[in-house]
Amino acid sequence: MSLGLCCQWIEPRTKRTGQVVYENIVSEKILQLGRFRDGKYTTNQISATYHNNVDQHIKLVPNLVSHNIRVFRMTSNMFPLFEFNQELLERDEVLLKKLDKLGKLFVDNNIRVTCHPGQFTIINSNEERVIQNAIKELEYHAWLFDKMGLKRSTYYAINIHGGKRDNLSKLIDSINNRLPYNVRSRLTLENDERCFSVKQLKEVYLETGIPVVFDSHHFVFNQDGMSMEEAFWTSYDTWLANDEKPLQHISNTEPGNENGSFTERRKHSWGIHYVPDVQLAALKDDLIDLDVEAKGKNISLLQMRKDFGVQ
Repeated sequence: MSLGLCCQWIEPRTKRTGQVVYENIVSEKILQLGRFRDGKYTTNQISATYHNNVDQHIKLVPNLVSHNIRVFRMTSNMFPLFEFNQELLERDEVLLKKLDKLGKLFVDNNIRVTCHPGQFTIINSNEERVIQNAIKELEYHAWLFDKMGLKRSTYYAINIHGGKRDNLSKLIDSINNRLPYNVRSRLTLENDERCFSVKQLKEVYLETGIPVVFDSHHFVFNQDGMSMEEAFWTSYDTWLANDEKPLQHISNTEPGNENGSFTERRKHSWGIHYVPDVQLAALKDDLIDLDVEAKGKNISLLQMRKDFGVQ
């Protein structure tokens, strides 16, 4: 059974006031588009940012290994402003070797790597410009996985939501006709709270072969006439043809917000206090990998192991 960590490793720090705060030890650096366009960054500064971000992930791997965490969601901000600086990256042999090293560390330690491009990655928009930008974003993630030497398979998932509501046929067309193989071979689709249910994504799967990442928290808000068990197994079955272990997500509403607004109920809680029975049974039977989308990151993941007996 594998619980997945999402993007960060946090550790507590006590301030002089006695207040405990949690800080991400994966100290990524960012670049701002406005400053870049104004010429505020030198080539050396951009390169140093990229090297730092890869180095930080190389340093993280021993933490994952020592805590037996075998699924890790990569940040989408490894190379900020990638679209403007790909040639710089391609010329940097030292950086490419570091990426290769990072990939080998993941593979050699049997760590499944995934990613989750942002909410604006919409490949079925009514605006062609939005689709083109979304494809570029997906190509960036595929480039990163290729440079790390990760196989082109949904085992190393590039996971997105369905996108614009009701544009199911355009979603199918974009997947089948517009995505390069290194994207399409890794692509997965996740049910969400408003636009695409498990039932709808099953239709997309039948036309494209793209498997469904079941998010049990999102499902609560968009059931589309299905039970939790039916939605679970429907999504599970979409992975069988690829012969890869299904990837799923778990998060909760923060205790006390159960009767709150939609926004309050959909926000992810600090920890995991509830796992649907069907998802928990599958986890204990080692049928799925489960990303823990809690704000407490590794702290919540390790606590979940204890609380739900999934050592």
